[in-house]
Amino acid sequence: MSTNRRYNFLLKLYSTVKLNIFYILLSLLVPVILWKVQVGRDIVVSLVEKGTPNYLNIPLLIASFSLLALSNWVIPVLAIDIWKFVLRRNAKSQLLYGGLIGLYNGDHVAGKGQFPIRYFASLPWVIFLYVAVYSLFPNRPIIAIITIITLVALVILLDWAYRGKRVPAIFQGLWDNVAETKTGNRTKALRYVIVMGMVFLLFLVAIGVLGAWLRDSTDGLSVLVIGANFVGILANYAYMKFAENVDVRVVSISYFVSKYTHVLSLSFMIIVAILLQTSNGRAWPVEIGFFSPIFVLIIAISLYLFLADVLVTAQLNITRIYNGDPAKYDPVSDGHPVKAAWIWYRPLIRFIALGFVFLFFFNSINSHRIRKDAVQSDKTNTATMRPTLTAYFDKWAESRKPERGDTLNVYLVSGQGGGSRAAVWFFMAMNYLDSLESTPSTRFSDRVFSISTVSGSTSGAAMYLADRYLKVTPQADAVVPRMKTIYAKNYLSSSFWGALIGDGFEGFRHEVFGRLLDSRPAFPKDRNFYFQQEEVKGYTDATPMREANEIDAFFKGDYLEPYVAEELGTIGTGMPLFFINSAVVETGERGVFAPVDLPSFSLGTDLYGLFKRHNTTYGIPLITCVNQSQAFPVINAYNYLDGAGRLIDGGIYENSGTATTLEIYETLRRHVEAKQDTSYAVRFICINIVNTNMDAAKDAIRYRPASVLNTLTAAFQSPFGGHEQFSYRNILRRVLAPDTAYSFPLNRPVPLTRMLQPAAIDTMYVALRSMGH
Repeated sequence: MSTNRRYNFLLKLYSTVKLNIFYILLSLLVPVILWKVQVGRDIVVSLVEKGTPNYLNIPLLIASFSLLALSNWVIPVLAIDIWKFVLRRNAKSQLLYGGLIGLYNGDHVAGKGQFPIRYFASLPWVIFLYVAVYSLFPNRPIIAIITIITLVALVILLDWAYRGKRVPAIFQGLWDNVAETKTGNRTKALRYVIVMGMVFLLFLVAIGVLGAWLRDSTDGLSVLVIGANFVGILANYAYMKFAENVDVRVVSISYFVSKYTHVLSLSFMIIVAILLQTSNGRAWPVEIGFFSPIFVLIIAISLYLFLADVLVTAQLNITRIYNGDPAKYDPVSDGHPVKAAWIWYRPLIRFIALGFVFLFFFNSINSHRIRKDAVQSDKTNTATMRPTLTAYFDKWAESRKPERGDTLNVYLVSGQGGGSRAAVWFFMAMNYLDSLESTPSTRFSDRVFSISTVSGSTSGAAMYLADRYLKVTPQADAVVPRMKTIYAKNYLSSSFWGALIGDGFEGFRHEVFGRLLDSRPAFPKDRNFYFQQEEVKGYTDATPMREANEIDAFFKGDYLEPYVAEELGTIGTGMPLFFINSAVVETGERGVFAPVDLPSFSLGTDLYGLFKRHNTTYGIPLITCVNQSQAFPVINAYNYLDGAGRLIDGGIYENSGTATTLEIYETLRRHVEAKQDTSYAVRFICINIVNTNMDAAKDAIRYRPASVLNTLTAAFQSPFGGHEQFSYRNILRRVLAPDTAYSFPLNRPVPLTRMLQPAAIDTMYVALRSMGH
């Protein structure tokens, strides 16, 4: 290749990236995340999980990636109509369309060449195909490499075939049949788009039928995922190539083809968006967890790209094209000079675009105020009902007083964060310990004084305490099926949808209806709210022996309600104290929801006390407090609590739950020693339920060049790694004889995710049973 050709190649590449950088980056976002993050590969593997309806997501993914490609490639004819309406110009639409063709098909525009957009439009799908093959065959990466090489070779072959005008027969045949009819151009184009849409729909149906046939074969579904996406990419690219080289021969028909393709694609995405919103809010027609997170992300991003192209990029391009030679585009100019489009229009469009970017990155429209429910005044719990920790302990110990001379074992349990993995492991561990007898007459569960948890383990603890509160008899053979019902499901799709679209929609609806009807609810719904609904439903489905209203009373009732004794204004001792650890975004402090007076023993921020101080006539649901502990960045929103600030995942401060447990232990140990009661001995046993091997030897840290990314990584690792390790090792160091502290670790590799595979739960159960040997 000569120097001049290399220069032209680089110049075209530069021009293409410069003119399309926003679309390239946004469309590549999802497949690159799937490529770089382990959880992304687990999401891909879930598509081939046998015996489940997940195979239906295969044709849905092909449809979504096709829409993503179209959102980058198709000429946005609707933008011309919008431009004419706003600027009141009676310009020739087809001539403006002809000016856009060069921009989208890679022709020379204003003396600058660029590559056809079809290459970049197909790139996200190609990356996804590579990730899919690599995920399904992790031990044979050569298969992924060969697949991509073969795909690229076939694309090159297609390009070569088009040079000789040997175009695919299906596209050419349909085009010839349309062009030869005597009906008007609009009708020809409509018929052509409908027929092409039906062919594509039949392809998707065929994929779905094949998936149903292969649903019990992991290998068969793996081949289907790879083969269907491989064929889909080629067919999509071949059509784009055909449209660029053949459709434009008859510009009048091509204009309407682009218009109907654009309208059809945008309409389909809006319908799907509405479907996802209703699935998220009302579980109709299915729960949003049925849809793969990849599908949800691609649909949301495609919708963003379509709207950005129609409302921003195309508006700027059309204005520049029109102003270049306005007389040519105005059918009523009669050869007279025509004024250029308003000079302020392009700056206005840019200003509006920046406004949307500002809202997306700096203001989600949704205020994300914490969920609260109005409570009848005679049933309102107050923060002052909570006794001090030591007073509560005396009452608790008195109700469990052993025989004279015996020892009262008091268990203080901590739970480490870690998504659904942590939730399952905590629940399994507590049930396993409960199956062991502490003494010949007393079980473990009756001697659990406190549970301090962070993030995912908070969810598992809530499910365990629900069993205690609702008196669900533990059965060893039911643990795995119940955990699969609650946690072997997709909790990511609702989070992704809420982060990109759902929360903004709910916030907008909250504000509009509140101002119009003056009846705003107490809080705007967001992805946190729907995640809470999903978790409660998961427990309800896994606990058919209890009525839904009983379960709702526990999870959706006020946080303090399970502790309120029949004697009004007092706290009973039947339930372990549940300390829910969160963190405050603004201050970085540890925040704790505590059923006893937190300031009496802890330096943490008293979240329940602050809530009741500012919301005397409201209750805060238990499941909402659980959610504040596992509000992991982006996956969940930061809910604002009056008096404290925005609450985030407790792991941001300390991820093992031991910081609060150590405060409880040291306070109670001093209290017991000060009482000098010799009628019985008290022994504190601190149990750290961790879903990673905290005592494993650390690998040597290899050198990395200094960079901004490394600095951000260090800031992220500090709380989840450094603070966690310090607190965990500190409690092991500070608990002294006769007391003891030990860990209950998960020593099997299980992915950290909110989309846990059933096989992962089986792995954890095997690890649990092996601990008894």
